[in-house]
Amino acid sequence: MELSSLFGALGAAWFDDVLLWTVLAVAGIVGLVAVVNALDAFFDAEVS
Repeated sequence: MELSSLFGALGAAWFDDVLLWTVLAVAGIVGLVAVVNALDAFFDAEVS
């Protein structure tokens, strides 16, 4: 496989879509973890 064909594949429109959805999925997971941790801290503080 030549280097030019590799860069041509990475420049394709589908790669941009996959990259975008990957970034959005990671951001969603991080946000969900942050919300769960905040709720856990809130409920722990309320019980004590």
